[in-house]
Amino acid sequence: MQKQESFARRNQGPSAESAAESPGPSRGQEFQELIKELTRLDRVRGGLLVAPDGFVIASELPQGLPVEPLAALAATLGRELEVGAARLKRGPFLTALFSSDDGTLFLGGSPVGFLVVLGDREVNVGTIRVALRKAIDTIQSAWGS
Repeated sequence: MQKQESFARRNQGPSAESAAESPGPSRGQEFQELIKELTRLDRVRGGLLVAPDGFVIASELPQGLPVEPLAALAATLGRELEVGAARLKRGPFLTALFSSDDGTLFLGGSPVGFLVVLGDREVNVGTIRVALRKAIDTIQSAWGS
């Protein structure tokens, strides 16, 4: 226990003075809050933001749902949609929807990676599409592109 306490003391993070000088929340914190807002929508089970290589940037998932396989799936689907759109000489893919008997997966592309929203079978597709588009716009603003 003492090792953990001394580690915690050494790694407490910024002091109150340096926190006051901070320009605001980090991008990571902004992305995490964005995911939390999406998961508050009616009939949404969870969400995550993953880099194109599958690295998890932010997530909010139900207990027992493993994040790594879902992140890998999202990155793979997102990259395939980007490549397919380019191959077909279409504009960039913005959002995609995948549904099954168990629920719905919404996927959106952003400058950071891919945004995923998991909904149940009864989720309002229109509401989630609008929220996903707004979230992607927020990511683009935060990322500076």
